[in-house]
Amino acid sequence: MAKIAVLGANEPSIPFYRQAKALGYSIIGIAWAEGAVCKEYCDKFYPVSFAEKEKVLKICKTEHVDGITSFSLESALPTVVYVAKAMGLVGNDELCLKLTENKYTQRQAFEQNGLPVPKYKKVKKGDLLQDFDLECPIIVKPLDSGGSQGITKLDSQEGLKEALEDAFDHSRTEQAIIEEFIDGREFSVEYLSCKGKHYFVQITDKVTSGAPHFVELQHHQPADIPEDMASRIKNMVEKALTALKIENSPSHTEIKLNSRGDLYIIEIGARMGGDFITSDLVRLSTGYDMVKGALALAVGQFVEPQMKRNLFSGVYFYSQLAPFVGKVIENHSQYPDIVEYELKDGPLVEVHSNADRSGYLLYQSAKEKLILK
Repeated sequence: MAKIAVLGANEPSIPFYRQAKALGYSIIGIAWAEGAVCKEYCDKFYPVSFAEKEKVLKICKTEHVDGITSFSLESALPTVVYVAKAMGLVGNDELCLKLTENKYTQRQAFEQNGLPVPKYKKVKKGDLLQDFDLECPIIVKPLDSGGSQGITKLDSQEGLKEALEDAFDHSRTEQAIIEEFIDGREFSVEYLSCKGKHYFVQITDKVTSGAPHFVELQHHQPADIPEDMASRIKNMVEKALTALKIENSPSHTEIKLNSRGDLYIIEIGARMGGDFITSDLVRLSTGYDMVKGALALAVGQFVEPQMKRNLFSGVYFYSQLAPFVGKVIENHSQYPDIVEYELKDGPLVEVHSNADRSGYLLYQSAKEKLILK
């Protein structure tokens, strides 16, 4: 079986590692030793920061890896691209990396290609907002972070300074994006791109906690939308992937649909989607193993995706914002559609980001979305 280098080994990567191991890949893990809970799935593990490109390249050459990935870890993509190019492996190029670097560079590329985005402004720590011209409500986000960290919605400019400080604290470059708030539904969209051709996989309904922090509480597949809306979303995403030069990787795209029926593209990650979307929900809803497809792509063995079924799947996250999920998990035997669950020890904590969730359940249903409350 092929040998794959995987950058990062923290807890959110467990479903991906588990899947790769089950598929028979020889896994070379590269990550800080602290928090590297996935090293038990590795055939070899190197306690090296994935930010050290030359060290990672040397390891990959020594191990003669057939491909490299970071699963859903966006911060490792610069090294993934660097190593792939140096070794002639499958991957995106440096232009793609530059275009997808952060929310601002993506917005610029989208606008240049005629794709609708929310009105926005980039701000760095120390800037004076004398020319601030966005109408409220607004969203404040870190320029280069994920996981719903450092996000705040404001209905007026009161509290803007504090929201920006929170965003700066979660940004590697101490920068933020202020953007107009788009009301309405949220979706994520999964694709695999090979040699510049984009292969659709699935659209997911996203349920968040809403203001102020928009923590993700549920995901459901397939999205409950008519076919014409699905076609509009796919058309937009494929144009956006081309605009960002995403040609040889998985991708995870966030889309919003406002109350007037207008679609806006929010951002794209040139990697697999987290929150069990890629690792489990796609397989449960379509029968297509997207992790298998992404790994095959990385080692140069890509085959066009074939969807084998059309079922319903989803995940509910347990937290202080959704305590009922814990009750359902405790009584899981009464819910035959539940296929996996986890409850973490300890009290529920105040929820400010996805990291503050305390468990989950996954379901698969042949009839309809599993509605819990």
